[in-house]
Amino acid sequence: MGMNSASFLKCAPAFAALTLLCACGGDLKRARESYRLGDYPRALRLFESELDRHPGSFEARYGYAVVLQELSLKKKALGDDEEEDWAEVVRSYEICSRLGGDSGTIAENYAISLFHLANKLYLREKYEPSLEYLETARRIDPKNKYVLNLAGIVQYSLGRYQEAQETFEYLIAEDPGFVSAYLNLGNVLWESGSEDAALVTWKQALTVSPDNQAIIKRIESALQKIAGS
Repeated sequence: MGMNSASFLKCAPAFAALTLLCACGGDLKRARESYRLGDYPRALRLFESELDRHPGSFEARYGYAVVLQELSLKKKALGDDEEEDWAEVVRSYEICSRLGGDSGTIAENYAISLFHLANKLYLREKYEPSLEYLETARRIDPKNKYVLNLAGIVQYSLGRYQEAQETFEYLIAEDPGFVSAYLNLGNVLWESGSEDAALVTWKQALTVSPDNQAIIKRIESALQKIAGS
């Protein structure tokens, strides 16, 4: 079954979150300015310099994590990101979370970094560790549609059809316009033997995206299989 996983190349909240860093002097201020200008390597070095002096600084730890994430996203856009890149980003956010800073500030970025790491593992068919990271992401950011969609895909890959169905149904309830969730829910229902329910789900997707060729082809293929059975 071809499950549909949405790509996520841009981490929009990163810069807005960095503006929360205090406008103090020294390396933090220069790091923030370098980040604003898009000079990520310099920003990373400056945050590292601040961490050498103040290892417990939430501001420096968070800035470091955000810059690492931006660098990994740039590599991803070129198809050059590796599992290790995202593992380092995840570790950086995990340290931030232990420092007792504003957890709401880091939630979305932390969850997205977990999503990217989980996706790397999923592509290597390491489903159990992938799902573990996704479960952590769901605790941090329960309504993140990319995390939910991939979690449902991984649950299906593990043969956990009921869990996958519940995940996709929850995702659709939270975001009725997220077409991939309809396609994937229909696939789960179809593979579970609920052919009529699958067709209903795919037809619902067409009300959201009438010209979606992936949905149209899936319905046509399903109807041909039913007619030939």
